[in-house]
Amino acid sequence: MAQAKILIVDDEVVVAEDIRRQLRVLGYLVVGVVASGEDAVRLAGEHRPDVVLMDIKLKGMMDGIDAARTIQSQYGTPVIYLTAFSDEETLDRARETLPLAYLIKPFVSSDLRAALELALFRHRVSRIVEQRGRWLDAVVQSMEDAVVTVDLQGKVTMLNPAAEGLTGWLQPDALGKAVQDVMVVLDPESRRPVLNPGVQMLCKGTSAELSGRPFLLVSRNGSERPISDSAAMIRDGRGDPSGVVLVFRPAAT
Repeated sequence: MAQAKILIVDDEVVVAEDIRRQLRVLGYLVVGVVASGEDAVRLAGEHRPDVVLMDIKLKGMMDGIDAARTIQSQYGTPVIYLTAFSDEETLDRARETLPLAYLIKPFVSSDLRAALELALFRHRVSRIVEQRGRWLDAVVQSMEDAVVTVDLQGKVTMLNPAAEGLTGWLQPDALGKAVQDVMVVLDPESRRPVLNPGVQMLCKGTSAELSGRPFLLVSRNGSERPISDSAAMIRDGRGDPSGVVLVFRPAAT
């Protein structure tokens, strides 16, 4: 396994060299030691480190928080803050940049190693989740079946292109609207409006009981089309309901 690459940003020369020594002993590859935010941004672009150890208080126009914000926005590199300052105002600014950890000076090698290993693990997991999310989004967007997701309040949170075509609603116009307004369904025999299966599921907290016969979907322009559909509860990591996904397609006639 390749050594994790670390960039050290600290304007105290003695401290920076001590951190470099500790990292080498721990088996990490130090790609640079710089004293300014501007140099930190430059080296982050040149070496693409796995983690930046960033002192919050730096001399010059750009402090550690500003440098971290720039590095994260340009390169997505995670940051661990090194600081002897823990006042609430400084920490509030630092939190906005979503650091993976803080190390309060002075610290020992075991603290440094623990913070780095945790930061690297969290970053790897985050990247995996992001990649899976992009893959899933690409799959949903390319599906021939129409897909609509709603939150616990029954508000639309996503339409794929197929759903846009069937409902007549573009996603930007539909987001945040009640699914009953975007996906209007009628009983095919009585032609009376029926409760959207997604809303049924939200009310019951379980899978909606579908009739097995098509609904009539009334598009935004008033045209009608028989559809068959299914609904499933979306659950979070704890298993609690967080919304509903509706999948539907034109019914065979």
